[in-house]
Amino acid sequence: MAKRFPSLPVSLAALIRSTLFFYLAILYGDLVVKICTLGELTVRGCLMTGLFSLSWAFVLGLLCTAVPRRAGRVLLPVTTAVLSVWMGAQVVYYDLFRTYLSLFSVTKAGMVVGSFLNQAVMGIADNWFPILFLLLPVASALDWRDRLLSGREQATVKGKLGWLGGAGLTHCVALAIVLLSNSGTMSLRYLYESSAAPELMVANFGMLTATRLNAQHTLMGAPEPEEDGGAALDALLEEESPEEPEIPPPPEEPEEPAYGDNALPIDFGAMADSTEDETLKAMDEYFSSVEPTQKNAWTGYFEGKNLIWIVAESYSGEIAIDPELTPTLYRLSREGFQFENFYTPLWGVSTSDGEYVTTTGLLPKSGVWSYLRSAENDMPFGFGHLFSQRGYRALAFHNHTYTYYGRDQSHPNMGYEYYGLGNGLDVTATWPESDVEMMEKSVPMYIDEDHFMVYYLTVSGHMNYSFTGNAIAYQNKALVEDLPCSEEAQAYLATQIELDRAVAYLIEQLEAAGKLEDTVIVLSGDHYPYGLSTESYNELLGHEVDPVFEQYKSRLLLWSGDMTEPVKVEKFCSSLDIMPTLANLFALPYDSRLVMGRDILSDAPGRVIFSDYSFLTDAGAYDASQDLYTAWDGDAADTEDIRAILEEIGQQFTYSALILDTNYYHHVLPDGIQALLEEPGGTVE
Repeated sequence: MAKRFPSLPVSLAALIRSTLFFYLAILYGDLVVKICTLGELTVRGCLMTGLFSLSWAFVLGLLCTAVPRRAGRVLLPVTTAVLSVWMGAQVVYYDLFRTYLSLFSVTKAGMVVGSFLNQAVMGIADNWFPILFLLLPVASALDWRDRLLSGREQATVKGKLGWLGGAGLTHCVALAIVLLSNSGTMSLRYLYESSAAPELMVANFGMLTATRLNAQHTLMGAPEPEEDGGAALDALLEEESPEEPEIPPPPEEPEEPAYGDNALPIDFGAMADSTEDETLKAMDEYFSSVEPTQKNAWTGYFEGKNLIWIVAESYSGEIAIDPELTPTLYRLSREGFQFENFYTPLWGVSTSDGEYVTTTGLLPKSGVWSYLRSAENDMPFGFGHLFSQRGYRALAFHNHTYTYYGRDQSHPNMGYEYYGLGNGLDVTATWPESDVEMMEKSVPMYIDEDHFMVYYLTVSGHMNYSFTGNAIAYQNKALVEDLPCSEEAQAYLATQIELDRAVAYLIEQLEAAGKLEDTVIVLSGDHYPYGLSTESYNELLGHEVDPVFEQYKSRLLLWSGDMTEPVKVEKFCSSLDIMPTLANLFALPYDSRLVMGRDILSDAPGRVIFSDYSFLTDAGAYDASQDLYTAWDGDAADTEDIRAILEEIGQQFTYSALILDTNYYHHVLPDGIQALLEEPGGTVE
């Protein structure tokens, strides 16, 4: 023992030096990432990032000093490089997609790299300055490694355990502060335990801890929120919400008809008794307590018609609709339903999440590609299934690579005959591909059918918005180049002209076939055009855009050829609500308790949910990043009331994720919807 102690100070000194180096490197990387992605720092976020980074530094310092010196000289700069690359990847990914790169997305990189290689290269080029800054720790590690590791002998077991204990202690201190910080509507404890909002995680805990929590929530799921949020939410809306805007009923409807619930005859108690799985039992209890939306004057209004459902790439009605540039979209926005407060939030993992939310009425699970994950499950409320059961031919089309984001698995699982580039839809492989050409190739495949339901996912509106890197923008350049705005703004409008022409072609073909009045067209975006710079967005909007809420505002187009008068709807609503709204309009059998969206035309209170748990209601707006609630009438809101809403939102995120994780629809509808309705007493009132 006497011979070993002299080596301990040297080993301890190396541990301290390397740990301090990693601590500063982590803090430095986090500083660059936060400034580049969030644009601001908070005192709370800096303090908690500093505390959680200590445990990371202890572990990495030990990793590089508890090995032979030669290995340590390699390991120290390599570990630093991994940190810097991860931080740099976050900056580039956020710049491209307005969300952070998850570990799940990394595992699927091979699926997307071919399509977005050019954008990735451009993203790296555009962010060369922060990337250069993030490489400084790597250069420092190479330069300082001998000094950091000099005079060091192999660390003793006692020394290693002591250093691991230091890592555990610092982590426990940080965790204790989080658990005790339970005040405010968006407390640290709430964020750490219940929230899966990537931006708030990074802002408050740092990138490495956010990555760990992301992986934890992906693999294990976030803890379930408390169950009393629903009652408190009802109380809040009953107290604060203004009177619901009146929606005129269709002609010749009785003044006060008796309506039932949009619910299936599911015996949740029997379902719970049929399983030993405690998670499924808890889900049965939760969904049985959810208040279903009621049928209403609009139930079945479009029953028997054809449906063409378009989810348009990067479409924002606030800036894309123009009477001169996009006259067809303008016509649909003026003649059909007019949703005055419609939003298309951006979600936290991939851009396919927007499509998933729109078509399923569910919230995406943090950390995974939810649509791809759903391919493993029963999806009885997929419109392909629901319409096929009524004798319709159900098809889905996408004019980009058919396997992208695993749509070759998810979309057939929703009940569609699915066609994309490389799988029966022979469009020209440009970047991006043409929406008009997709219509020209696809319409003949169904126009002669007696009944059809067709789903389109477009791609012409995809970034980058320039005349050199975007084939569609270049193709329509002559139509926009004289507009008094930047090239980027012009290029975006050029892509939306392509979408407008595609819809115009569709309407022409429907009219020529005598089916226009018997067809409903629905169009919304998968997300706002995040590929636009803020400056270009401001140009197109005509004023400085509010990045918290306004940039997500859009226009849902819901139109039928036989509509004679526009219908204005002022309720706050979002893409999450489209699926249940359409299901009600077409009188499709579905259960409103088992989706998170709400029929916009029902008497359910309006609400828009965002990925960071911010929300809009008919009563006011809550900005989670600032923990700030603003009532439309200027009144102050009670903290407990806002927390109740957040708890219900947390439940919606949690149970949406559990639907994916447990294949819950198979649990409650093991034989499908039709089998349930065909049982004695199975008819829904």
